Amino acid sequence: MVKLLDVSKNVISKYNAERIYNETLKWASKYDEELAKLLSDNKEYSIKILNIERGKVKPRKDISKWSDVKETIKYMYEEEYSKMNDYEFQKIDNKEEIKDILNSYLENYFDINDDKDTWFNKIKDLSEKKGYAREVKEYKQEPEKYKGHVGDVSTVIRVVLTTKHNTPDLYEIMQVLGKETVENRIKNFIKR
Repeated sequence: MVKLLDVSKNVISKYNAERIYNETLKWASKYDEELAKLLSDNKEYSIKILNIERGKVKPRKDISKWSDVKETIKYMYEEEYSKMNDYEFQKIDNKEEIKDILNSYLENYFDINDDKDTWFNKIKDLSEKKGYAREVKEYKQEPEKYKGHVGDVSTVIRVVLTTKHNTPDLYEIMQVLGKETVENRIKNFIKR
């Protein structure tokens, strides 16, 4: 079964977002009414979500069967995200440290119009300002010098926006969520 699911992931990874949307909706109409409603009520948005990391040399491979789709995308919908409260923080798990990083990010670095390189350079700047290494390599060479690295800081933002530490590309997720949703999710977490 593991081999079959692996083959399935490879096949589905080559599908475009619209095909995945249609196949999932067809499946969900029979087996998961909640998912079917979510998809059909938000068709264009759902296709944008499913298009994250598609059509690339290394497309995402997180779907092996249509029943996987709900778990891989539900945090993208406000009605589902609002029900989620189990945040999968990793290395940085101190609430005050998290809130400090988020406040700095919103006040000094966040701009939805940044291209991917500019966005990531800002995450590196934020990391450095907060005592984290700009590069993983720097951290590995001198771990005693830093609190962690840029990946730890970006994971804080990822978890606050999705509740998960392992998702497709964070920049693309933020682009699909949009400025208002990103800001609201971060602000609401800070208020907790």
